[in-house]
Amino acid sequence: MTQFDIDYKKGKDSEIKSLPDLQDVFGNDLILDPEMFAHFDYHNDKYMAELKTRDDIVFKDGEFHYTTRKGKQMILDSIYFDAPKMRFGFQHNKWRRKNNEKEKRFFLIWKCNQEYFYWELNWDKVEYFTEEQNRDFGHGYKQTRDVINVKVDYIKRLSTLSL
Repeated sequence: MTQFDIDYKKGKDSEIKSLPDLQDVFGNDLILDPEMFAHFDYHNDKYMAELKTRDDIVFKDGEFHYTTRKGKQMILDSIYFDAPKMRFGFQHNKWRRKNNEKEKRFFLIWKCNQEYFYWELNWDKVEYFTEEQNRDFGHGYKQTRDVINVKVDYIKRLSTLSL
């Protein structure tokens, strides 16, 4: 089994277990998307949310501490997610505007050692930067992909979110 398969299963299990917690924040009508590779894991009429479970990141003393698979420890200045999610959110709301529908709000949620943190997607490029990464993303070989790095100063505890 590849590292990707292990991480994927862990992520899917976390999505199921996290649904009640996220429904407490986003509403009982929030559903887990049944599509295997949906851009956003959860949605309802107002919101779309993507969950990234990161047990290797611990929030301690106001900082995000990360431990690599090889044991190297560091303090993060940003946390990333795949750029296609950002593009999807932009295009989805563009389509909704064109069709006179109310735009949705998009959230990236990181579950770091059972604690939830979030960032609401925006497109002003103050809170994030884009980066091309070339590394093994769990398949056993290097790949190149674009990621969005959200600066940790803009990542907040989910418990502080007021909708």
